[in-house]
Amino acid sequence: MRSAPAGLDATERRVLNPRPFRVFRKSYSVTEAKAGAVVLVGLLALAAWVVWRGAHPDPALFADPAATAVSPVAIAEIEGRRAPDGPSVAGASNAEASGAAPTGGAATAVDRGALPASLAATGWTERTPSRFDAENLYVKINGRADFFLSRGFRSLTFVTLEGPSGTAVDVELYDLGSAENALGALAAEKPPETKASSGGGTSWYVARNALFLARGASYARAIGSDESPAVLAQLEALRKAFEGGIAAGEKPWTVALFADALGLPPDRLQYAAENAFSFGFAKNVTSATLDDGETELFVLPAGDAAKARALSAKFEEGFLSYGEKVAAAGASWVKDRYLSTFSRTVAAGTMVVGVRGAQDMAKGAEALTRLEKAVLALPADVAKKAAAGPPAAAKPKGGGYE
Repeated sequence: MRSAPAGLDATERRVLNPRPFRVFRKSYSVTEAKAGAVVLVGLLALAAWVVWRGAHPDPALFADPAATAVSPVAIAEIEGRRAPDGPSVAGASNAEASGAAPTGGAATAVDRGALPASLAATGWTERTPSRFDAENLYVKINGRADFFLSRGFRSLTFVTLEGPSGTAVDVELYDLGSAENALGALAAEKPPETKASSGGGTSWYVARNALFLARGASYARAIGSDESPAVLAQLEALRKAFEGGIAAGEKPWTVALFADALGLPPDRLQYAAENAFSFGFAKNVTSATLDDGETELFVLPAGDAAKARALSAKFEEGFLSYGEKVAAAGASWVKDRYLSTFSRTVAAGTMVVGVRGAQDMAKGAEALTRLEKAVLALPADVAKKAAAGPPAAAKPKGGGYE
């Protein structure tokens, strides 16, 4: 039998139980046993209900409020938001509300936005499109609205294409207000190991059963139901339709700078309207990653030369908040105390250029010099356009879904 540890005085022996495994109660309470059994049965019943409820969810939880509403006003009364344009209109038939194409009579006029007139390949049919704006974007992509609202979102046009043997392709066409925003969305969603193709004002890539494409201010996502030849052929038809039916617009100055002058693929461009690198003062920043996947070049307009010098000093202060100053070849750099990478900014005329996250200071300096020379070679009117920046994103007036 276990006893108290040796070497304890009388007081300590009274505190410690020398027989911790011995039961001193001569009997058990029947009431306690019954209460324990009731609690155990209750817990088992609760666990069984949770399992059953998980296997039989309420169908109403998955209902689209825009599709089930009697009219656009219904959602506005319940949630303070508008229903999407297109099929969800007052008086629409069940077929129209579900997105199916009308079977006869006059077709319902639907705003297609920037969707080209013909998207369906041979053997495919197009259902009725729906349109969404900043007020009701949550209806279509609740939980991901911030991704697009932070990238100049104007509107979303959605349509489903139905093909042979039950195949389908869902098409989302986003108007993001500028080519910078469209390219930024493409680059943000592209896996690092995937290479995009660029040409004629279009950047795109195919990932298994999906097409992602940026052209002009438009960003398109087409997701197929499988990887069958029919779906892949429809994705190729969509790519050609977008290239022929959406205006490429004027080439962004950032593409001319990073792609044409520095030779970096356009799909690497990232645009941040504000809070770039978590700095509150960093606005209208365009960046691109070099081939090493780590070193990042960036540029932003400041307005004039004096503001550019002041803004460059702010970046150095920001980098110093998590690094230390080092000097090399007469230049001042900031070494990250955690990652041991190097960052530096300089004023280049009316703009600020910089390098961030360089593993090798010499290579970072070489890349920064090339960027500085390319910026100084830009025409004066380009610098003026750059200072204005892309148009601001549409802001939803409602609340709770952004």
